[in-house]
Amino acid sequence: MAIKMTSQYIEHIDGTKQYTNVEEKEFYVYNSNFWSPVNGGMCCLWTVPNGTTSIKFELLSGGGPGGSSGGDYDFGTGGQGGNYTVKTITRNVAGFTDGSQYTICAAGSSDCSCCCSCNMNCRHGCTSFVTGPGLSNFCALGGMGGSTSWDIMSSCYNCFIGNVQCSVGNYNAGWVNHVCNTPTYGGDIEFRGTSGSIRRTQPDCCADVSNAPGSPTGPFAAWHGIGGKHLCVGNLACCSMHAAWPGGGGGGHGTASTDACWGSFGAGGLVRVTYS
Repeated sequence: MAIKMTSQYIEHIDGTKQYTNVEEKEFYVYNSNFWSPVNGGMCCLWTVPNGTTSIKFELLSGGGPGGSSGGDYDFGTGGQGGNYTVKTITRNVAGFTDGSQYTICAAGSSDCSCCCSCNMNCRHGCTSFVTGPGLSNFCALGGMGGSTSWDIMSSCYNCFIGNVQCSVGNYNAGWVNHVCNTPTYGGDIEFRGTSGSIRRTQPDCCADVSNAPGSPTGPFAAWHGIGGKHLCVGNLACCSMHAAWPGGGGGGHGTASTDACWGSFGAGGLVRVTYS
C-alpha cells in the first residue's frame, strides 16, 4: 500500500482559497503470475477503513489473445489492449460507511486463441470489475481477440453465436470490422485499448511477417512493441510470444503448413484503489 499527500483547497465567498494537505492511500489488485495463460486473475474483499470519505476505483481489463491461423500461410493480427474506466464515489453520495465492503476483481490472462472452434471464452480478454455500495454494473470488458483472414476465408469460424450483439449471422462479418457496444460500464470515463496490427514485408507474403499487439490507453498506456515472427509448422505454443503486462494484447501467429497455430494469450489486467 502506498501513501501520498495531495493538495486540496476550499474557495471562500470572497474569492480567497484555503489550501490543505490530504493524505491519500492506494493499493493495487492483480495476479502476479504474468506469464501464464488463464492465470485466473485476482479477487479480494476490501473493507472501507474508518473515516474514509472518498474512493476512486480504476479498472484495466485484460488484453485480447492474438489471432490464430489454419493453413495456407495465413497470419493472425495481435489482440486488442485492455480497456480502462474509472469511478470516484463519495461517502455522502454513494452511501458507503465505515466498514462497508467491496468485491474487487482484476482480470486474469486470457486463454490462447482458439483454432477451428467458435468458443467465445478463448476469443477475447478477461473482465475486471468491482461491486459494492454506490456502484452499478461497474466493469471493464476484456480486449477483443485478434482477427485472421482465415476466419473469413474458411467455414471454421463462420458460425452464428446467439446473444452477441456484434454478431448477426456470420460471426466474423461483424467481429472483424468493428468493436461492438461500449467496452466498459458504470464508470465516469473510459479509454478503449488499441487494436493490434499486422505487416507483411515480403512480396510473396510467406515469410518475415510482423504483427503488433494492441496496448491499453489512458493512465496505463504503454507501447508494447512489434513481434517479427517466421511462420510456424503446426500447433505453435501459446507462450512463444508473451503479452506485455498489464493489459497487453497477445501476438498473432501464422502457419506454413496445413496444421493450425494458436495466437498468444492476452495479459491480465489490474484494479487500482485510491481513498482518503
